[in-house]
Amino acid sequence: MLFNSIEFVLFLIVVLVVYNFLSQKGRLIFLLLASCFFYSCWNFKYLFLIAFTSVSSYTIALLIVDEKFKKYRALLLSICIIINLAILFFFKYFNFFNKTISQISALLGGSYHFSMLNFLLPVGISFYTFECFSYVIDVYRGSLKPEKSILRFFLFVTYFPKLVAGPIVRSDHILPQLRVFKNFKEENFRKGLTLILWGLFKKMVIADRLAISVNHVYNNVKGASSLSLIIATIFFTYQIYCDFSGYSDIAIGVSKLLGIDLMENFRRPYFSKTVTEFWRRWHISLSSWFRDYLYIPLGGSRVSVGRWVFNSIFVFLISGLWHGANYTFLIWGGIHGVMIVVEKFYYGKNISKIKSGVTPANIVRWAITYFVVMVGWIFFRANTLHDSIAIIRKIVDFGNFGNDVKAIFTQGGAEGLLGLNFYDFILAVLFPLILVSINFKVRKSGLVNYVYEQSTFKRWSLYLLATFIIFWFGKFGVNEFIYFQF
Repeated sequence: MLFNSIEFVLFLIVVLVVYNFLSQKGRLIFLLLASCFFYSCWNFKYLFLIAFTSVSSYTIALLIVDEKFKKYRALLLSICIIINLAILFFFKYFNFFNKTISQISALLGGSYHFSMLNFLLPVGISFYTFECFSYVIDVYRGSLKPEKSILRFFLFVTYFPKLVAGPIVRSDHILPQLRVFKNFKEENFRKGLTLILWGLFKKMVIADRLAISVNHVYNNVKGASSLSLIIATIFFTYQIYCDFSGYSDIAIGVSKLLGIDLMENFRRPYFSKTVTEFWRRWHISLSSWFRDYLYIPLGGSRVSVGRWVFNSIFVFLISGLWHGANYTFLIWGGIHGVMIVVEKFYYGKNISKIKSGVTPANIVRWAITYFVVMVGWIFFRANTLHDSIAIIRKIVDFGNFGNDVKAIFTQGGAEGLLGLNFYDFILAVLFPLILVSINFKVRKSGLVNYVYEQSTFKRWSLYLLATFIIFWFGKFGVNEFIYFQF
């Protein structure tokens, strides 16, 4: 059941209506059942996997604070980490490592062979396992008391707005909100509706249109020209941003309708002047998770220079691997890790003092940052490592510009416009520019606050305009969100 489907709209209406007529305990049980139903629409069997992860984490957290098991606290934490890592490895990384070992064995003259596992990747597995991780670690550290109610903890893990693609929520942020459910508020409705429409606009009007062109070019790298690869790569920077931030906006908006706040996950990342700043604005819930539960425990920046360099690059390599079991994701993470180190050496302590504003220096910084991020997206999107290298080679070997332009803009049919007809190609260029303009206008107050502060007439005019644009220009193929695969 996708956010951009009629089924979800009907599901959400039923949930909102029933939810607001129930008692506190009734809301807890009903939201839990609704969340389980939501997830079971993908694969009912994997609901048992979430249940196992939840029950094991819940039980271990209780044992950690039990006086009888005080001397086994570290062992219990290790067991929890092993369980969650084992589940992730089995379902997400086994085939990758199995294939890698086989390739290394062949290079060394060996004959290693083990059959690949053939099953679907459980949707959202990387998100809910990280949430269980952080919960048990917080209990172990003593910064959080364990949840007594198994139903409330299971709802924390399965809560449907964020279940399959985040944001990655912290237990200390959401569990208190699941103890006392808020009643309907007009303010929550306004803000939630704004985020939902904004997310649908990003997803259906921008991302799904750009996806047609990106898929057309990236799935035929051999026959693609340098210019078409450049355009498709620029398109992908906005496709993935609109796709993923669109999901996050809808998730946060839906949760807001229920009176439950989820953390902000994106903050206009392409306005960043450094890669370091980019990661303060992009997938904030993941970057802050790695900071708090991997980077800082490794020593963070309070270590020798050499160890800090290792910590920074290692964390981003793991972040890349979190996104997918492929060398392309490792390289993508490595690019960002190396740039973080380079910026630290170049700017030093002044990196946090770079002033905002449209200045010549900031424009240069922005251009460099956007270029680095765009190069990283090539590896992120390419189907194989071989394809990503071929794409970069073709882009660098940009010696046939005139013929490339002619091939793209003078050939008839969809093939000549990167898989799009002329009308959709113009819209594919126009709407990201509109997006940038809106983000620039609301960069200080934020979109939600900007819309909330308008008069009733202006606000509903914006709602109706957004609805019209989504229905008139949106792509209704009901495409999955990119981050469902992670």
